[in-house]
Amino acid sequence: MGRVAGGVQGLRIVEVKEESPIWEQIWPVVEQLAQRPYFEADAGHFHSSHVLAAILEDRSVGFLRFVVQRLGEDEGRPPIVFRDRTLYEAKIIAFGVLPEERNRGIGRTLQKEAMRRARALECCQVRSRSDYGNSANYHLKISLGFGIQPSLENDSVYFVMALPAEDRLEFSGGEGA
Repeated sequence: MGRVAGGVQGLRIVEVKEESPIWEQIWPVVEQLAQRPYFEADAGHFHSSHVLAAILEDRSVGFLRFVVQRLGEDEGRPPIVFRDRTLYEAKIIAFGVLPEERNRGIGRTLQKEAMRRARALECCQVRSRSDYGNSANYHLKISLGFGIQPSLENDSVYFVMALPAEDRLEFSGGEGA
């Protein structure tokens, strides 16, 4: 059901569905970190939604929710098509680790697992947004290799990580090369 994770002894990262017993364990963490509006967000264009829980010694200490969507659709743009295939992205819309459990690699492990799953779901990138001033999230995303794009619309920053797959997006030197 889950993967033994990172360098944190006893940490497991599991994908959680609403019918799972772990689902109820996530809610106190979501509430404590004021992530409920993001955790519950829904939009008609989401292709799928995935919740990862960080379980340490049988208790929830963090979570990450990402959705899979057509690239550009949440910005009201037409889907981006490359070589006759619509491109999808994984967008992280809720993420947090309990304050007393931070700086142990739990958030990093959640992010890496989200990237691994996004790649398996044939997403070409992972994207997330963070408010200005969230230096802990900035440090984490930059240290993982995410690119940074300040938002022109609000007081936030977008982070983007390309997930190239040679069999999916290989460039043969044709147009534009």
